[in-house]
Amino acid sequence: MIYSNKRKLALSGWLKENNITSYETPLKLQKFLLFYETLTKISGETPDFSHLKGYKKGPVFSSVWGDYTKERVDFNIAAQNAYNTDPQSINKKRAEKCAFIVSTMTEKELSDFTHQMNIWKSKENRIMSGEYQVDLDESDFNSDDMQLIQTLDAMYPTEMVENSTVIKLDEKYFVFSKSDARCLTERHFDTLLTIVENEELYNPIFVNMDNEGRLIVD
Repeated sequence: MIYSNKRKLALSGWLKENNITSYETPLKLQKFLLFYETLTKISGETPDFSHLKGYKKGPVFSSVWGDYTKERVDFNIAAQNAYNTDPQSINKKRAEKCAFIVSTMTEKELSDFTHQMNIWKSKENRIMSGEYQVDLDESDFNSDDMQLIQTLDAMYPTEMVENSTVIKLDEKYFVFSKSDARCLTERHFDTLLTIVENEELYNPIFVNMDNEGRLIVD
């Protein structure tokens, strides 16, 4: 039996269809759902924080977690059906932005980011002491959280998301324009690997290509 509501199923189905790599990573699916709901909230619309619990790796929608980990085959089907039945229920641009965000960071980086949120920090002591299924309340999403998510939103303007490609090398996520990504050669990848091995960089890493084909790391 699947316990996730239609909204979370439809969102999960959207991610499954549009970013299977993130969908196949349980933590990234959870962060995608969380970012979608927090962006919904800062937009002045009604979010759905139901069944949001505090886990050591950050906020988790427990019904989705349970369905995904214990009834995966049925969850896959239910998620796909929910999205296919009502694709218009998804704010496409918002979903694309959230999927892009989770594709530019490691699982640890995503967890560390959500640990900054008051909605999680307000219950941190209970969570980290090992208490199970700590309820997280929307009322704890305060002005600091609002500012944090607004900053995240501003970092990923819609036009940039639509025109960019993420390339993962080791645990580094390089962001290129789609036009630059099409011009990458084996030599460019060798350069990127050298950068990964020798430079201290923080995800996401934005890279441009100049007129002579040289890579410029922002």
